[in-house]
Amino acid sequence: MYNLSAQTIDGMTPGRGESSALAGTLLIAGVVAVIYAWQIRQPLTSSDFTILYTSARNPPERMYEPLPGARPNMNPPQFQLAMRPLAALPLPIASGIFRSAGIVAAVACIWWVCSASPEPWTLGDVGAILAWVPMASMLSLNQVTWLLWPLLLFAWANWRRDRWDAGAIAFGIAMSVKPFLGVVTLWLIATRRWRAASVTVIAAASTYAVGLIAYGVGPFRDWLATIGRVQWSWAPMNASIEGWLARIVLADQAGGAGSPRWLAAAGIGLAAAAIATAIARTRRSGVDASWPLLMTTAILASPLGWIYYLWWVMPGPRPQRLLMMGPLLWVPWAYVSSHPSNRLSAATLGSIYFWGLLMLWIGALRESGPRDPASRRATDSAGRSPHPSGSVRSARTEDRR
Repeated sequence: MYNLSAQTIDGMTPGRGESSALAGTLLIAGVVAVIYAWQIRQPLTSSDFTILYTSARNPPERMYEPLPGARPNMNPPQFQLAMRPLAALPLPIASGIFRSAGIVAAVACIWWVCSASPEPWTLGDVGAILAWVPMASMLSLNQVTWLLWPLLLFAWANWRRDRWDAGAIAFGIAMSVKPFLGVVTLWLIATRRWRAASVTVIAAASTYAVGLIAYGVGPFRDWLATIGRVQWSWAPMNASIEGWLARIVLADQAGGAGSPRWLAAAGIGLAAAAIATAIARTRRSGVDASWPLLMTTAILASPLGWIYYLWWVMPGPRPQRLLMMGPLLWVPWAYVSSHPSNRLSAATLGSIYFWGLLMLWIGALRESGPRDPASRRATDSAGRSPHPSGSVRSARTEDRR
């Protein structure tokens, strides 16, 4: 059942134990933030959708040739194949359809997450989810994040019920578009869910094969070359480790060209440490306990860990809990400097979203470990667990099927 009760909606009352003033403040802030984000949304000339549309419309040999002054497309060729129907339409119409589909997917996913939450959502949670920066970034940029979210939620919902094959297929498709999600595949391997890991990889490889059949080898070679030429990891919306390092090193270079090679090496080293820590922490935990940490780790470790991917941290802590765990992720864009003038400001004020994500990662790290024996006995005596797939025994049973 949907946990945001009719009384909460109709009576505009907060949930039990929640301050009316806090709930009202969060709701007002969320509505204002959404209206503001909609008013300043990127025009077609600079929205992310136009980048996707251009790639899908171009012939294969020019698929990764960007428009003048625009960033190249970082999504693989099979994604452009999925975009082809929209590329047949005029840009304004295609953009409207894409945005509408994303909003519908977001509403459905939020409903889904709320329904599955062990804690009922309240008006304060609605306000918090409207006010956080990933909402503003999605409304502004018209990005693909919301359209991939249902695949990830489908995987989570199936995995927590020990339906590993179906979930792995959906996850593999999403991972083929955003390879940094491979952090979760490493977790499947570490937890000895061999079949689920294999199905995930096969599903991802199959989507790549579709693109290969449709376009040939050339676009894949161009895609990999484009990834290797990334020059904008310094952008403040990049909350990753490498983005933080890039802002510090390139603080005096507006535009961030010419990143030194050691920067990428340092980013890879720190990202590997974060991944190893997260997997070690969740090796004996179930899907519900592991998901928020694995997703925050994937974004933190990706060279281009944009803040709009934070939607995928849910399901997990309810929005007000996310606000307490990573409050800097609610700081509006207007307060974040795009090109800090010195390394200190680049490492601090210019990297607010990195620090917010790091705070969220640390909070998820604390909450992701296996439950203590006393708690487990209490759960067993109650006959149910809030983490349906939370035991190692469940994972090992699945592997033998």
